[in-house]
Amino acid sequence: MELTLFIIVGAIALISAALMLIGENAVYSALFLILNLLCIAFLFLMLSAPFLAMVQITVYTGAIMVLFLFVIMLLGAERIVPTVQSRFRWLAPAVVIMALVFLVTVSVALINGEITKTEPRKAEPQVRVVHALDGLASLDMYLDGEPVAQDVQFSAVTGFAPWRAGEYELTIFEAGADPASADALLDQPVTIERGKAYSLTAIGRVGAPGARLVAATHTLDFSDKKDGLRLVVVNALPGRASVDVRDEVYDEVLVSALAYGEAHEFELSKGERDVALYTTGSQRTPVSELPKQALDANTLVLWVFAEQRQPDNSFTDVVISLQDKAPTSFGSPTHIGRLLFTDYVLPFELVALLLLVAMIGAIVLTHDSQAPRQTVERRLANPPPGLEQSAPGETGD
Repeated sequence: MELTLFIIVGAIALISAALMLIGENAVYSALFLILNLLCIAFLFLMLSAPFLAMVQITVYTGAIMVLFLFVIMLLGAERIVPTVQSRFRWLAPAVVIMALVFLVTVSVALINGEITKTEPRKAEPQVRVVHALDGLASLDMYLDGEPVAQDVQFSAVTGFAPWRAGEYELTIFEAGADPASADALLDQPVTIERGKAYSLTAIGRVGAPGARLVAATHTLDFSDKKDGLRLVVVNALPGRASVDVRDEVYDEVLVSALAYGEAHEFELSKGERDVALYTTGSQRTPVSELPKQALDANTLVLWVFAEQRQPDNSFTDVVISLQDKAPTSFGSPTHIGRLLFTDYVLPFELVALLLLVAMIGAIVLTHDSQAPRQTVERRLANPPPGLEQSAPGETGD
């Protein structure tokens, strides 16, 4: 269906553009241009970019084309005027040659200028806390003595909060403990960089050697896929050396040999997923299962597979699953701006240059030819009484 719509709308856009160019009436050409701009707005909607579609309709199809039509009607350009042979026949070829030379010269300069190496400014880092540390009902987390989150219950996740990039000493205390006098349950260095969101995940068991903090990172950038999302999987199962994450719906391995205490980020397409964990190399009995869920596009997804000890010394699987809207989504103004000024800045500059040359050439090539000047006699419409006016062609006595 999507491909059919694209072919139909694209064909209408091409036909309207051709009719705009070959039309002799300026008003009809402007109307065909409006149709072409509407088709482009529809294509933006198909690319999940409603903001650009509305801008296309409001600014170009609305304001600018109304201005064009006003100027056309004001100047009377809708009337077809017989062409007059120009006295300067060499002008049109000379303008075309000069425009081509100018276009080639500036294009070479732009290509050799390496302007495509522009790097976008990375977003400010964000931090949240995930509590998967067995044996601790709730915790407080500090970065260099500054509280990040307090009284976080087991299997709970806090919201993202902006933080400063740099290197920190992360400490975890039991909820309510005084960090100045109490002993830290976990003490670990962590580095926070720009352009990333961190899920600071406390995993393992209190007092056990495997207790640690996993800084699961999410890239704060748009997905290269229209229906893509970013997913991070954390293995917080102390009794499992490594596991495979499989999707039962599509029968594919999402992550292979994920060791304990590791986090893996990857891109995935949206859709319904039925995920299970297996011991690496085995597909008999799943270690842990995630309830079937639908994943949306342009989201940051977190899966933490952990376990909790029960009073009878048995263990219960705990799966933490969370979806957050990605800060920069596919087709958003930020996404388009980054693409224009990084990957597509060179084509963007070349198109702008081509439009400039085309505008100058159109002005010169469509300039009215100079017709022979005619001598016009001036006559008074209402001559004063007593003033005799000679007839045309008579000089008088």
